[in-house]
Amino acid sequence: MTKVAADYGVTSTALKKTCYRHKIPTPDRGYWAKLGHGKPVRKRPLLPRLTDTKLDRVHINGGTSERMSEEVRKAGTEVRERLASMNLPLTAAATASTESDATEPSILGATRRAISKGRPDVQGFKSSQGRGIVPLKVAPNSIDRALQLLTRLFTLAETEGYRPKISDSGLDLATEDQAIAFGIEERPRKTPHEPTTAELKRKDDNLRWGFSRAAWPQYDYAPSGRLSVVIHGNYYSGLRRTYSDSKTKLVETMLPEIIAGLAEHAAHLRERRRADEERQRQYREAEVRRAREEAFSAREKRRLEFVDAIHEQLLERSKLSVVLAHLETAIAEDSNCAQSISVWIRRRIQQIDALTSPAFLDLSARSAKLGFVEPPNDRNGIDSGGYYSFPSTIQLRFWSIDDENELAKSISALEWATKAGLVPESESDDTTASQASGAFRPV
Repeated sequence: MTKVAADYGVTSTALKKTCYRHKIPTPDRGYWAKLGHGKPVRKRPLLPRLTDTKLDRVHINGGTSERMSEEVRKAGTEVRERLASMNLPLTAAATASTESDATEPSILGATRRAISKGRPDVQGFKSSQGRGIVPLKVAPNSIDRALQLLTRLFTLAETEGYRPKISDSGLDLATEDQAIAFGIEERPRKTPHEPTTAELKRKDDNLRWGFSRAAWPQYDYAPSGRLSVVIHGNYYSGLRRTYSDSKTKLVETMLPEIIAGLAEHAAHLRERRRADEERQRQYREAEVRRAREEAFSAREKRRLEFVDAIHEQLLERSKLSVVLAHLETAIAEDSNCAQSISVWIRRRIQQIDALTSPAFLDLSARSAKLGFVEPPNDRNGIDSGGYYSFPSTIQLRFWSIDDENELAKSISALEWATKAGLVPESESDDTTASQASGAFRPV
């Protein structure tokens, strides 16, 4: 089971549970040892017939190392190899004795003061947290061991470039570009709760009044002396976050593995940061493209509005020309009829010709802050704005051009007709004010 489980990247216990769940017989404990020494063993059973078709297929996800990226695996492997080559005295670290050659660093002074002043909770644990304080949750008897564990952890972590760094939430182990938050917790011992006389009486009272809630907790929790180093962060990454005392091994012997775990978490955080930066870059590029497309669509819409305004004038001119041709034919037969109408139509055609002349169209487009050449883009790929940032109403205008000063200003149709000699001066009295919207230099 151990060898086969290694091939799948899981433990032998996990593989055995999987086999049990899918009704697959497994060897008894000591089966291969007995078989190797020629002792009698249980006959290998056949696979049983299954009635549940869901058990036909077995899914084994494998260990977390199989799901880690190459960079994360490489970071952990390199740290393990370097620490293994250092021949660390793990036998000394394997004891839980608080006597150690390592001197407690001064940066742990705040943690020691905080945990020493704390009051035990109902389960008997003291807690410490805050700026520059390692998060601890241990029993009073485990305080010294926890601080010695931190001292050894800091000493070994420094060989790999990890140094204590004060943060708002605690005291992290950090490299030049990444900080890892962690803490130490003591695992509680769970025992079935023995109800007291008062709790038994409360249960009877609850039953008498029809209450169904439990009168006492199911378990009692108390300090066990089993310490754990817990890495805070990367909760759903699949990386190992907890390193605890076991029946045969203390957490002090796991310090090299903890340092390797820190390296894996740091590599994973770097990957996440790069992925976030890439997503932000793509988002910014998409926003730039969207803004440029919206600006382009807005410019195209205004350009079409300007062209529609010209087309509307040209349609009116065509209509007037048809009517004028008809009147000229009629006037040829009766010269005294419709003369005034023909004069007005000719004047109107002259106005349209002026409105749609290249010079006036150029000035009207500039007045409306409308360009027919795509504006340049700035460094970020967004329109530079300026002249095109605040578009005004699309409108064909009449213009008075001052050649001497090379300026032009918008005037009313009556003012233009008067200046052009199409309307007598007397008709222009009491006209409305000029519709000047700014001065432009004619091109």
